[in-house]
Amino acid sequence: MSNFKSSYAKPVVVAVITLIAAITLWKNLNQTGNYDPNMFALQAPEKVDGFRFVPNDPKNAPLYFRKNNNQWMVFNQTDTFPADSNNINMLLDWAMRKLKVQRPVSGESVKNLSRKMALSAVKASFSEKGKDIHHIYVGGSTQDNMATYMYSPDFENPCIVEIPGFQGYLTPYFNTDIHIWRSLKLVNENPNEIKSLKISWPSDPKQNFEIRQENNQISLFNFQNTEIKANRSLLAGYLILCSEFSREAGSVAGINKDKKLKDSILSLPPIVSFEYTTQNNKVTRLNIFPHQGFEDIIVDARPEATETVQTALYWVQSSNDPHLWLSQDIVLKNRMKFISDFLNP
Repeated sequence: MSNFKSSYAKPVVVAVITLIAAITLWKNLNQTGNYDPNMFALQAPEKVDGFRFVPNDPKNAPLYFRKNNNQWMVFNQTDTFPADSNNINMLLDWAMRKLKVQRPVSGESVKNLSRKMALSAVKASFSEKGKDIHHIYVGGSTQDNMATYMYSPDFENPCIVEIPGFQGYLTPYFNTDIHIWRSLKLVNENPNEIKSLKISWPSDPKQNFEIRQENNQISLFNFQNTEIKANRSLLAGYLILCSEFSREAGSVAGINKDKKLKDSILSLPPIVSFEYTTQNNKVTRLNIFPHQGFEDIIVDARPEATETVQTALYWVQSSNDPHLWLSQDIVLKNRMKFISDFLNP
């Protein structure tokens, strides 16, 4: 009986040993040592006051970000713009705070991935009070587009990095196109600092008007520069509405790369023009040009539902910016007013 038990136990022991050996081998092949799953994340992103993206590809220029008096600026070798604070906050407070290592890359793929990242990764460096505190290298997406390849100087191998609960890769958050990061606001004025706002309709000059603010008084003038009795509450509300004007998000529209096509738009009289003069005599002009296209947008129809509506598109150009930008009728329609809209009944 004992011989039977012994002979029966041997295959079981062998099987267990084989299983343990297989598990150990798998771990050795797929684990590159101890690592901190939070090693790519910023521990205190609210303290960051500067960062830069430097592509490994020398053909692409670095991009720099600096925070001055709570205003982020983005700049490269040729341009400087106010930055889009929403994009900055998404990067720092959401993405960089939550980065987690899914697993290190191991095996044969390490060599190929390291070569790719050496050619095309972006080095993201974050600083506090002028001192660099954190560096990571950001590569492309994993094959399923659900995570991102990154490398940290504090660890030997590249890693697959994700944000738990987020389905997607993070490479776009490290884009070096300055126009992706710049503020969407073509106009951004304090309503109380607007000394004059002129609205011009080239196709119907009698609809032109000007709103003036002086000594806490607000007045309306017609195309003949004659003061007109008007609803002052409507005038004040209109100045507040027009004190900010945003373009569509995204990089520079393709029309700006086609000089002939761009010039054909700019040679047309604008549909309407907005001219702002501030109390310190800074003048900004915003011209609205026709566009033949339409765009579908999603709006909140009811608290529990959304619907898709179609809106007309316009070309917009600010005197502070040489580019043509897209804007939507849904943004413009409440700003495209005639003098009659402000007159008392």
